[in-house]
Amino acid sequence: MSDISVLSDFENSYNIIDNLSRENIKHDISISDPLAGFEKLRISALTKAAEISPMVKEVTIGPKSPLKNTKLKENTPVKNDDNDLSLLEDKIGEDLRYTLIMKQYESKLLESSEELFKNLIEKMISKHTESMRTFWKKQSEESERKALELRARRLQMVKQLRDNDNLSVLDKAKLDEKNCQIINKSTIDNMNRILEEQNKAASRFAAITDSRTKVCICYNDISNILNSEPHAKSIYDKYVMSINAVIGNINSIMELCKSGTITDKEVKQAEILSLNIENIHKKILEDLNEIKLKEEVLKKKEIEEQRMKKENEIKKLKEKVEQTNTKIEPNKTTPMFYSSKNYAYFVELRDFLNAYESNYKELLENANLKKFRFDCQKAVNTPVNALSSVSGAHIRDKFDKLYKLLRGERVQVLDTYVQATQHPQGLHYCTALLAKKIVRQGDLLVSSNPEAAYPLAAVAVALRAQFPEFGKLLEANFHRQCPYLVPMLLPQKEGQTDKEFYISRGYIYNEDGAVEKQDKFLKRMSGIFQLCCAIWIAKMPKFVNTSNPHGLCQGWKWLSSFINLKPEPDICATLLHVFFSVCGSEFYKNYKKQFVKIIKLVSTDYLKILENIDEGGPKTRLEVYLQNVLKTGQVPPPSGLLPPNTW
Repeated sequence: MSDISVLSDFENSYNIIDNLSRENIKHDISISDPLAGFEKLRISALTKAAEISPMVKEVTIGPKSPLKNTKLKENTPVKNDDNDLSLLEDKIGEDLRYTLIMKQYESKLLESSEELFKNLIEKMISKHTESMRTFWKKQSEESERKALELRARRLQMVKQLRDNDNLSVLDKAKLDEKNCQIINKSTIDNMNRILEEQNKAASRFAAITDSRTKVCICYNDISNILNSEPHAKSIYDKYVMSINAVIGNINSIMELCKSGTITDKEVKQAEILSLNIENIHKKILEDLNEIKLKEEVLKKKEIEEQRMKKENEIKKLKEKVEQTNTKIEPNKTTPMFYSSKNYAYFVELRDFLNAYESNYKELLENANLKKFRFDCQKAVNTPVNALSSVSGAHIRDKFDKLYKLLRGERVQVLDTYVQATQHPQGLHYCTALLAKKIVRQGDLLVSSNPEAAYPLAAVAVALRAQFPEFGKLLEANFHRQCPYLVPMLLPQKEGQTDKEFYISRGYIYNEDGAVEKQDKFLKRMSGIFQLCCAIWIAKMPKFVNTSNPHGLCQGWKWLSSFINLKPEPDICATLLHVFFSVCGSEFYKNYKKQFVKIIKLVSTDYLKILENIDEGGPKTRLEVYLQNVLKTGQVPPPSGLLPPNTW
C-alpha cells in the first residue's frame, strides 16, 4: 500500500479529531439545549404536514393561493417598523451574545487544545495499533485453520492414493500445499509492510505535533512576557519577523499533514522551527534581564543620591533650627522636646503594648495554628475594610461583628465561622490585631481619603467604651506609629545613627534602605493624626450610655502640650492645620473664648517662630486658615463628619 493510502487513514483520523473538538465546543456552549428543542419542533411540524398532505388538493400558501389576496387585505395587519427594529436589535444582541460566548470558549479551547490534540493523537495511535494486532491475530488464526484444512485434505488424498494407487493426486496435493504457503507468506509480508508504513507515518505525525506544541508554548510565553513586562515591546520588535516566520512555517507543515505525504524532511524542519523559537525566547529573556539590571543600577544610584540629598537637607534644617533657637531663647540651655509627664505616659503605654504582645507569642510561633491565625485576621480585616459612612445600620453591623469577636462569640466571616476562644491566646491576638489594624487604616486609607476617618472613629470609640484594654492598645499603637501624638519631638542622641533617629521620629525605610521622602512622610502622619482627631470629636452611639473616654479634653491636652514644644519645619504646621480643620468646629462650640485665644496665640507668636525656620507650603496653609477664621469668626466643620444620632 502506498504512502497516500496510509495518509488517507490519518486524514480520516484527523477529521475525526477535528469533529470531536467541534462537538466538544458545541457541548460546552449553553445554547445547544435550546437549539435541540427547535430541531424537535421542526421535525414535529414536518410530520404533521406529511399526515395532512393527501387531504389538501389545492394551493394554500404562496402567490398562487386563492385565499392570499383577500386574507391579506382583510386580516393581515400592517407590520410595525418598531417591531422590525426590535426584532433586528434582538437578533443583533443574540448574535453578539453568541459571539462573546464563542470568543470565551475559543480562548478556553486555545489554552487546552494543544494538550487535548496530543492526547487524542496518542489515543488514536494506540487504538490503531490495537486494531492491527487484532487483525493480525485473526489472520494468523485463519491461516492456521486453512493449514489444518489443507492437511486434512492432504491426508484424505494420501488415503485416496493408497486406495487407488494414483500418483497424480499426491502431486496435486503437494502443489496445493506449496501454493498455499506462498500465498500466506505474501499476505504476511504485505501486512508487515503496511504496518511498518503506518507506524512510520504515525511517528512522523507525532513528532511534528510535538514540535508544534513546543512552538505554541514558546509563543504563549513570549506573549505573556509582552503583556507583563513594560520593556518587552521594544525587545519584541527585534524578533517579530523571525517569530512570524516560525509560526507561518509550522502552520504550513501542519496543513501538509492533512493533505500531503509526510517525510522525514518535514519532521526535521518542524524540529528546527521549535529550536528557533526557543532560542528567540531565550534571547528575549536575556535582553529583558539586561535592561532590568541596568535599571536596578540606575535606581540604586538615584536612591543613594536622594538619600544623600535628604541627609544634607536634614542637616541644614538642624543647623538652622539650632541657630534660630539660639537667637530666640538665649537664656535656655536645654530645649523643650517633650513634657516629663507625657513621656512617662508614653513609656507606660509602650511597656503595656510589649507585654500584651508577649501574651500570644506562642500562637504566632506555632506553625500548626497558621489557619486559625488566618481566620482571626479575616474576622478583623473584613469588617474594618468594609466600613463606610453609607448608613447607621451599616456601621452598627460592622460594630456588632467586631464586638462579638472580642467577646469570644462565634462570628461568621464570608463562608467561615471564627471563634477567638478556640485557642487560649486567641482573644489577646484578636484584640491587639484590631487595635493595630484601625491605626494602620489612618496610614493606608485616611491619608488618601480623609472622610473615611469618621466611621472608623465611631466604631473605635464604641469598642473603646466596652473593652478598656482595647482602648489602651489603640492609644499605644497611635504613639508607636506617630510619636507626635505623645507629643514629643525627640532630638538625635549622641552615637545614634541617622536611621535610628528617623525611625524614632516615625519615618520608615524601604527595601533598598532609603529613607521615606518628606512629602510621603507628611501625608502618612496627617492620615494617622486625622484619625486620632476624629476619635477625639466622635459621638457615642445611642446604645452606649457612657461618654467618650478620650474626647475633647484629650485633644485640648495635646494642643496645649504641642504648642509649648520647640517648633520644627513642615511637621508642626501640618499637624496644627489638621487639628484645627478636624477639631476646630467642636472646640469652638465647647470652649469659645479660650479657643479663640489659642487661635490668636498660634497665629501670632507661634507663626513668628515658624517664619524663621519654615517657609514651605504647610506653614502657608496654616497661616491662611487661621487668618480666615479670625476674619470671619466662624470655624467650619470637617467634610464627611457623621450627622448626630447616626447610629
